[in-house]
This record gives sequence, C-alpha cells and structure tokens, in this order.
Amino acid sequence: MNPQLNKKIKSGADFIDTQQAAFNANKSTIISFLNPFSYYEVAKEAELVEEVDYYFSDGLLLCILHNLFLHKITRASFDYSSIAAPFLKIAEAKCKRVAVIGATENENILAIKVLEQHYPNLNIVYSRNGYIEDNDIVVNELNALAVEIVLVGMGTPYQERFSINLKQTLLKPAVIITCGGFLTQTSIKADYYHPLIKKMGLRWLQRMAMHKHVRDRVLKAYPKFIFSYLYAMLRQKIAKK
Repeated sequence: MNPQLNKKIKSGADFIDTQQAAFNANKSTIISFLNPFSYYEVAKEAELVEEVDYYFSDGLLLCILHNLFLHKITRASFDYSSIAAPFLKIAEAKCKRVAVIGATENENILAIKVLEQHYPNLNIVYSRNGYIEDNDIVVNELNALAVEIVLVGMGTPYQERFSINLKQTLLKPAVIITCGGFLTQTSIKADYYHPLIKKMGLRWLQRMAMHKHVRDRVLKAYPKFIFSYLYAMLRQKIAKK
C-alpha cells in the first residue's frame, strides 16, 4: 500500500471544509475520489499521488479497510447519495463559472440538460466530451472563459492526469473536481440510484447489475485489493512492533 496516498485520504465529514478551502485558495486545487480499483491506478503513478490535493473514499469498502489501520474516515462520493447536490448548489449560489468535461458527447449533452433542469442558475460556461486529443486547445478555451470550477468525469487515471495538467496551466485559480461516472449516470437518469439502494448502501450492486465493466472490477479487482491491502497493512503493523 502507498503510505503517502493513505495520508491524503480525508474523511467525508471534512468535505465541506475542504471544498471551502479550495474555493478560497489562491491557486488551483484538485479534489478526487478513490475506490479499490482507482486506489491501485493512482498508487502506480507518483504524480497522481503528489499533485492531487485531496482524496476522499468513494465507497464503504475502502473506508472499512482504511479504518482498521489508519485514521477514521467516512465516505464521500460525487453522486446524489453524497456530496454532488451540496457541491452543485454552492456552485450555483456563488455564481461560479463551471466547465463540465467528460463522458461521451451524447452523454455529456444529456447530463448538461439534466443539470440545468435541477440547477437552473448553475452557470455552465463550457462543456465537452472526455475524449481529448489536444489538452492545450481545451486549456486555452477554459482560460478564455476564466472558469472557476472544472468538473471532470473521465475515469481513473485519465481524469486525474487531465486535472493535473489543468492545475499546472490554468491562468486563474479553479477548483478541479473529478466525478468518475457521474455524467454518464446522470445522462441515464436524473437521480441514478434507486432510493432503497442509497438507503442500504448498495450502490455497487446497482452498478454491477447495469454495467459489465463494474461487474468485472468487483469480481476480479476488488478481491485482489482486499487481500493485498490486508496483507500489506498487517506487515507494516507487525514491522512497527
């Protein structure tokens, strides 16, 4: 396991304070989220660990494992069962200039329509799909619009890499926040998760039922992660004795 990455994982209870600090910062700030699959992807690249300012646990499994050995955390996910609605409401209330980047072109368009219906005063000044061939073109467009929030939904590690590029090249401070599959989910249904699913904490089960790539991750990557995480953390604990 990656000690530096573990130290960067904050509790969901701290999200509002973290968000406010990012809005008040005099430089661009990246907020991202981890699950057992993305943890490994991020840990592979030192830059993703070092340059992303804040990570939160996107799921109960990582919270449970983390809490066994490290500081206590709670979940924070960019969806409507967690922090998406409060974040978007604050962006709307503060009249922030928002860019929405990610998903396919059609999914992005549909997601924007849903967001505008739910947040009619949300100031979305820029949107496009997440399949970017030339980062410089996008950066120039964002700089011309003086964006203040960039919502990035490309999946890990692509969204973190792109976010780091923005952090290094945007001329004005911005809050850059990743959202994983939020845009795709929003294009399917305004509130993607069934109320009972949200209440019971079974978001992963709904995603497994609806998406093959999620089934593959849960059935293949997650068991491997659990074993590797417990093995590494137990070794570290024994070594300290």
